Amino acid sequence: MPIEIEEVLRRSEQGATAPYICRGTNDKLYYVKGRGAGYDSLVKEWIAGNLARRFGLPIAPFDLVYVPRELYEAGRSGNLRDLGFGLLFGSEEIPNSHELTVLNAGSLPAELKQDIAAFDWWVKNGDRTLSQAGGNPNILWSESTKRPAIIDHNLAFDEGVTLRSQLTSHIFASALEEVCEGVDLQAHYNEKFKEALSDLLKIIDDIPPRWHYVDDAETIKISFSLKDVEAVLRRYEVQAFWKRK
Repeated sequence: MPIEIEEVLRRSEQGATAPYICRGTNDKLYYVKGRGAGYDSLVKEWIAGNLARRFGLPIAPFDLVYVPRELYEAGRSGNLRDLGFGLLFGSEEIPNSHELTVLNAGSLPAELKQDIAAFDWWVKNGDRTLSQAGGNPNILWSESTKRPAIIDHNLAFDEGVTLRSQLTSHIFASALEEVCEGVDLQAHYNEKFKEALSDLLKIIDDIPPRWHYVDDAETIKISFSLKDVEAVLRRYEVQAFWKRK
């Protein structure tokens, strides 16, 4: 069952989509993305997030959340105009966390870095960067648990992402390089891709029908094509997947 949102606290100042910080009836806080983020981005978040979960990555807990229409209507002329109503995407707040830094990144296990780098290449997510000069890691670091949590996959399935671009800009580019040079590692990740992909149809079936349209009247379809998703995810079946072009 979707978590019902009972209160909208404020809008986040971080992130390009500026999600709304909301309280659910379960008393947990959620970063909620809706109309303003674009429904195509919600579809990408849902698919990539569920694949990450099945892949075994430490992703921040997320779920469908339900925003009552009356709650939205009460503030639609003001600060809630970009929220929308109905079923939206909610990522649970991780207490005492902050954006991963270069220092924290260095303490992550090598295997986890490889996992994240391989996964991002698989789903064509180029939105995870970090260097001494800055970046956008889209990874949270919990000071209380000393553990990371990946977030924000709204830019997955980007046609412009290539293996070369990932090896140049990804936060864990060196870990991806290790996978590209290791036949055993490639076989390992190909098997993980296969296992995660087995649930793709269910993941897609669980997407709220409203998300397939730009407008509330559901007359204009989003530009993101679900027909292309499986083709992107089956690239690993071709030997050239791990080869620079």
